[in-house]
Amino acid sequence: MQNNIRWQIAAMIACFLILGFMGIATYTHSPHDQVRGLGISPNFANDKTLFIAAEGEQTSTNYEDILRSTDGGATWIKLPRGMDNRSDFSAIRVSPNFSNDNTVFATTLGDGVYQSLNRGNSWQLFNTGLANKYIQGNLVIAKTGSKDYELFLVPGHGELYRRSSSETSWTELLSSAAGVNIVAVSPDFALNTTIMTASRDGNLQISIDGGNIWINKGNPAGATAYDIAIAPGPTREIFLATSNGVFYSNNLGSTFINRSTNLPVETINNIAVSPNYLIDGTVFCTTKTKAVYKSTNRGNNWVLHDSGAVITGQTNALNEFSELQISNTFSTDQTVFLSAFDGLFISKNGGITWIERQTRENLITSLALSPHFMNDQRIIAAVYNSEGGFYTSGDKGATWSLSSTGWPNSLGLPLSGVDVDFVQNYAGLPLAVATNIGRKIGFSSNFGESWNVFTVPEFPHISTLVYINVFALSPAFDQDQEIYAGTRQHGILHTTDGGINWRIVPDFPLSPHVTSLSVSPNYANDETAFAANRSGQVWRTDNGGESWSRIGSDSIVINGSQSYMWIAISPGFSTDRLILVGTNNGIYRSGDGGNSWQPLRHAKIGPSKVIHQIEFSPSFNEDRTVFVTVRGKGLYRLSLDNVGWVRSVQNVGASLLSKNIQFVEFRMSPDFKQDSTLIGASRNKLYISIDGGLIWMLTGSSPAP
Repeated sequence: MQNNIRWQIAAMIACFLILGFMGIATYTHSPHDQVRGLGISPNFANDKTLFIAAEGEQTSTNYEDILRSTDGGATWIKLPRGMDNRSDFSAIRVSPNFSNDNTVFATTLGDGVYQSLNRGNSWQLFNTGLANKYIQGNLVIAKTGSKDYELFLVPGHGELYRRSSSETSWTELLSSAAGVNIVAVSPDFALNTTIMTASRDGNLQISIDGGNIWINKGNPAGATAYDIAIAPGPTREIFLATSNGVFYSNNLGSTFINRSTNLPVETINNIAVSPNYLIDGTVFCTTKTKAVYKSTNRGNNWVLHDSGAVITGQTNALNEFSELQISNTFSTDQTVFLSAFDGLFISKNGGITWIERQTRENLITSLALSPHFMNDQRIIAAVYNSEGGFYTSGDKGATWSLSSTGWPNSLGLPLSGVDVDFVQNYAGLPLAVATNIGRKIGFSSNFGESWNVFTVPEFPHISTLVYINVFALSPAFDQDQEIYAGTRQHGILHTTDGGINWRIVPDFPLSPHVTSLSVSPNYANDETAFAANRSGQVWRTDNGGESWSRIGSDSIVINGSQSYMWIAISPGFSTDRLILVGTNNGIYRSGDGGNSWQPLRHAKIGPSKVIHQIEFSPSFNEDRTVFVTVRGKGLYRLSLDNVGWVRSVQNVGASLLSKNIQFVEFRMSPDFKQDSTLIGASRNKLYISIDGGLIWMLTGSSPAP
């Protein structure tokens, strides 16, 4: 069942409240596997299908993804087509008739509800009639017939909505005055049309006519309710997970008794009843700090069966264990699911023993193509996983070898790569620069065969935990040794001696996360660089980082409170002064070095579109070509006129998106004018085009073993 203290707090703090030890980043495990929402096929015993909402490949500079597994969680694919949400997910639910209608729903903290009619292969908004699209409450589905069902939705401001499978709009059943925080439906809804809600203060209401008439039950448990489970059967037994333990009713909620024998004296945040309850009497629950407890006698006493999920300390305490669900075919497959901030855990023997299913294995977080790529075919990839780090390929990504020699790993912790790039215009062998999930920055002049690694210093007056999201190199690095690094909590760091010494730049806000950095190609002369953060702000320095000022505050308008921004500077910036900024509200353009901004209003990339990445062609001055990734829509090739306005737009990623492929990052060959080559990464696979994006082929996969 769903923990209804929703993810909004986790979404704000999860990425930076990371545990530290001896100055090195530590996680409960790696990959870091937060599960934001969990949906289970009602026919799981046969189709082994799961859906989860998970953090994106680039953990701090990317939107969340919906993933699907058809082998019980062993492998996962991303489902990006049409999923253009700019806010985090809060829940996933699967139609009770999934085997026939292939329908899945996902709720978000700002974009409302999405629906898929083809097992997640494409999505569309499902919001007609909803006044509030910030869905921090829960969504439940009641089966009403062989093909029909009803949805009940708690957006989170106290309302309750209903919508049947045949209706075209949501209907408000209870207004915000009801204060609804949780809703649960009877497993036998088709027979008894029973629904129960709980308000934030624990007040219960019940309806036995599908939500038209409600009976107020008060707060018979005398506690805050966090979850409700209604058992199958004619008596409609009810279990409440509350701040004072588990409470049980066998009279439709008129009275409750405490059934917390052997449970710790702490909040119960999830509770779930076996579909076979009338025979096995089985109930599961989680507490604030322990998961999972099982009762086989209707909650009269409980036994702890350790799931392996631990308290990370990186989210709100009641969100550590987010959802507890039982397979609809439990009587035959005995499968139980626990989603947690620590990962996805599955039991196949009725909750006795558990295994963890990794959802973020072998993720490519960044790519760097050699400055001489057309001749040497060299790529370095940053990889985030338990075997992570940095990998190199000498054949355009077809095969890979580990290239992490020199990176310290004294505690035996996974080395997860975050960002990698090559110094341009370097005299001698290409110089690669890379960062990991901690506060290390490494340099390699032999494509990763060995690295010279420096440690970014601590800044105790802010926090000892320094985490670099992105970095940008001076194009004149040979001479000035300058690097800008965008962090999670320390704003922008700047070095002028090649990574030996660092300082926090003045004026720039320390948080939220820096998502993009870009340095002028004429930096040696104009000393100009740009940065953006998750608040949707764009900043500029024109004196080599000595001072920063916010630009475009009156013109660059984002949707909501956060946007994973992207900044791209024209190769001809010294003369055209052209900059493009990607937001969750389309692309903004400046033709005067950032002093003034206007939106690009083309329908494919303009207002309301969520932009993920923008790259100018290296030969932009001649071909006027720009590539743009639009979330949920594809990869677009733009042709700009002489002053930077759009002449034409072509979706060169449509064929990829139809196969559930959207790039977390793509790179253009430095010799794009000659070889027309692009390479893109999607989770653990790389794709290549040698004709400017018209035709794509798989070039390699899983750099990590």
